[in-house]
Amino acid sequence: MRQLLAIGAMVWLLAACDSTETTENGIEYQIHKTEEGARMVAKGDILTINMLVHVERTDSQLFNSYAENKPFEIPSDEPTLGSVFSLLKKGDSATFFVNADTLYSKSFRQPLPPGITGADRIKFQVSVTDIYSQDEIRKKIEMRNQEFRLSDSIAFQQFIGSNTDLKSTTSGLRYTVIKSSNGKKVASGNKVTVKYKGTLLDGRVFDQTKEGQPDFVFNVGQRMVIPGWDEGLQLMKEGETFRFLIPWNLAYGEFGSGPIPPYASLLFDVELIKVENK
Repeated sequence: MRQLLAIGAMVWLLAACDSTETTENGIEYQIHKTEEGARMVAKGDILTINMLVHVERTDSQLFNSYAENKPFEIPSDEPTLGSVFSLLKKGDSATFFVNADTLYSKSFRQPLPPGITGADRIKFQVSVTDIYSQDEIRKKIEMRNQEFRLSDSIAFQQFIGSNTDLKSTTSGLRYTVIKSSNGKKVASGNKVTVKYKGTLLDGRVFDQTKEGQPDFVFNVGQRMVIPGWDEGLQLMKEGETFRFLIPWNLAYGEFGSGPIPPYASLLFDVELIKVENK
């Protein structure tokens, strides 16, 4: 009997530790792991967080930062999730459920995607890896940016040193002619068709045109592409292939884009297929 009572008490305690509660704005949540004495989330903080997000009804995955172990930063006062974030501490893990209509209208500010209804519940499984105040996050970002700038500067100079045939424009754009032609020269406003391959200076390919897929078409000088492209294409003639070394300030700048990190100089091989007037 005592054993049965002890087992019953343990089951009750485990259930109580993992019981569901509800925030003031109606978000159902469970905090699974919490660390005594850990830093509590405060108003205005930035969280570094891992997150797995599913549609509960279909179990379809919307987002997963755990897969590549790449936690991301999110404000603690995020419009929909802030009421849960305010209850967490560094090292905590939690599960919570948010109404899809509320999430997409308040946080994403976009219509519901196909396959998700307004009544669906979106399941979040999160873990807080770190917490920063506004001042702390600014210092962290600046230190990270200094590392990006230094790394890029070293790689840029090394590339120039080992590619002495590169020519330079007044803006700092570097280029070399791989294949020359007597075709029509590009002018601002021309519509051009190109094939290209873009790599980081460490050799990683981040984008390229592929066989069997459409070539890239755009109007030069209309800010449809990065500044280095608008300038570089106007050095080319139809039928030519150039290699461009584009410094970060003529590429995606201090913020980067997708697989391109902040302060990243880029290397492009560009084949100019066709030049057309407006």
